Amino acid sequence: MKTKKKKTFNEVVHSRTFHDNLTGYLLIMPNLVGFTVFTLFGIIFSLTMAFTDWNIIKGYDVANWVGIKNFTDMVGDTYLNACIRNNLLLLLVIPVTLFLAMIIASVLNNLVYGKAGARALYFLPYVTNIVAVATVWRALFHNTQGPINMFIKAFGVAEENLPGWLSSSDWALPAVMIVLLWMNIGYDILMYSGAIANIPKELYEAAEMDGANTAQQFFNITIPQIKPTTFLLMILGIIGSLQMWSFVQIITKGGPGTATYTIGLYIYKCSFLTHRDGYACALSWFLTAIIMVVTAIRWKTESTFDAE
Repeated sequence: MKTKKKKTFNEVVHSRTFHDNLTGYLLIMPNLVGFTVFTLFGIIFSLTMAFTDWNIIKGYDVANWVGIKNFTDMVGDTYLNACIRNNLLLLLVIPVTLFLAMIIASVLNNLVYGKAGARALYFLPYVTNIVAVATVWRALFHNTQGPINMFIKAFGVAEENLPGWLSSSDWALPAVMIVLLWMNIGYDILMYSGAIANIPKELYEAAEMDGANTAQQFFNITIPQIKPTTFLLMILGIIGSLQMWSFVQIITKGGPGTATYTIGLYIYKCSFLTHRDGYACALSWFLTAIIMVVTAIRWKTESTFDAE
């Protein structure tokens, strides 16, 4: 019985497998270096600074180790409580957006002419510059001269009863929710249009033969068949809503008071305005933990959202 001869170092170096592996590592090296420098280092650094009283103005060399104080301070933080409440309320936009997008996508898919143009118009707000969007909606929501309140006033509503929108602590968050629905519905319509187009036509033909009307077909065929797309859009919507801060910063700056504060915006203000950078790092990891929980639930429940 012959024993297998071990390859020498030179034979390994000159082997095809070695050259293939070396080529592969060289190709991914730029991305690997970029990930290490700009992402992995930042993750480790922020986790370390979350346990200090770091102030970016003073520098990291004078940061003092405070242990879990930054995390325990979150318990009684009224700003953070307001952020959590607002983020939870903003999540209500997601099911409304998804349901409206389903209906509009179903209607568009049944159009013979003009469906491509209609989809482009619906998708336009999603790709429009966020600063331009915020500027336009701030003008629309103006409490005295805004077109929205002027339209409401035309129906006989007294001026003192008009919504204050962005200048009112009661109406600011609903106003932001309206804009978010307007911005995101186009993307959902586009995704649903592709999913609905892939539903076998035989299912609808069989339903028509059984006497099912349009509403029955929508609830019993369309919605079950696009469950995977719904699940994907729901998860993306939740994560995007939890991370949102730039739009709120532009349109309301979190006000009036804490009416439109979000966790992301609070992290930004703690770091760049009050320079509580250690606490901002701790808040970032708190937000990361929430997103990780959402992601874990996603993996656990993914099988229940398979198309029927």
